[in-house]
Amino acid sequence: MGEHGGIAPTFLFSHLSSPFIGDSSVIASNEGTVIRHHLGHYAVQTADRVVVCALSSRLRKQLEYPQAAPGSRRQRVQSVRRVRVIDPVAVGDRVIFNDGEDNTGMIREVCPRRNKVSRRASGGSQKEQLLAANVDQIVPIVSAREPDPDWHLLDRMLGIAEWQRIPAAVCLNKLDLADETWAHRVMQSYEAMGYPVVYTSIVSGAGKDAFFNLLCGRTTLFMGPSGVGKSSLLNYLQPGLHLRTGPISKATGEGTHTTTHTELVALDKGGFVGDMPGVREFYLYDIPPEDIPLLFRDFHPHLAACRFRDCSHIHEPNCAVKAARNAGKIAPQRYESYLKLRERP
Repeated sequence: MGEHGGIAPTFLFSHLSSPFIGDSSVIASNEGTVIRHHLGHYAVQTADRVVVCALSSRLRKQLEYPQAAPGSRRQRVQSVRRVRVIDPVAVGDRVIFNDGEDNTGMIREVCPRRNKVSRRASGGSQKEQLLAANVDQIVPIVSAREPDPDWHLLDRMLGIAEWQRIPAAVCLNKLDLADETWAHRVMQSYEAMGYPVVYTSIVSGAGKDAFFNLLCGRTTLFMGPSGVGKSSLLNYLQPGLHLRTGPISKATGEGTHTTTHTELVALDKGGFVGDMPGVREFYLYDIPPEDIPLLFRDFHPHLAACRFRDCSHIHEPNCAVKAARNAGKIAPQRYESYLKLRERP
């Protein structure tokens, strides 16, 4: 435990002059950035301290007011509805909070976001699950082996980046377990679409400098299933973090969950990385089916050439997207990911 209100020192920001955190001359004493969320508690970084905050019950409810009469000074709540989000505050949010005792506080307002990364909650829920906010880039982590790559999950994560217009890059990790020729071949289509790809291995040391350069000076969200090496990569890039890592399950061939919360980790050379629990599924939230083609960057050059304006790119004749797939301009696995998204967004 650290000196700052019981917050572990691994995620305290050491670069308070970063534009992401803001300058102490412009940050009010009751405003900060959420850097960690765990079990209903939020660590909020201000210019000079970390405050452990609870969440105001008002933020979990949507208050509806009737139209106020001209000159009215007060409004009475007409009804109260639960917000359609599992948690209205995400790591990376700028928040306004009220100070309490012993370096604690109460979050009462979330400042406007530049962007957000979210998904539809699992288990049949129709609610939104926020993952992070105000990030500069998303980096999905894919392992070459153990576990095997989940290309459809990767395409969903890249699709969310496209929807929010957040730059994205891809990290193919555990390069020591695969043939490098194979690795470059399977990532060729992503590089052709303009996604930067880094090839890493904490065993051989491959890609460390390239990965540092990708992360330096930016706020990055790592995404991917358990076992691909998100926390191991952070430990590798930032010695001394001691983030928990776990083995691959022999029964399922998948990673075991070790990260239980989301936090922003500061890198000594500048930049912040959001480390989040592994995801096995990534359902879209509030994206209309007809907009799903827009999530695929390689579809964009062909969308206007379809015969029908409302083409689903599945069964219609004279579909330019299907023609591009047949001509090798769209990778088969990408088109498969599209079909899976249309079937189960």
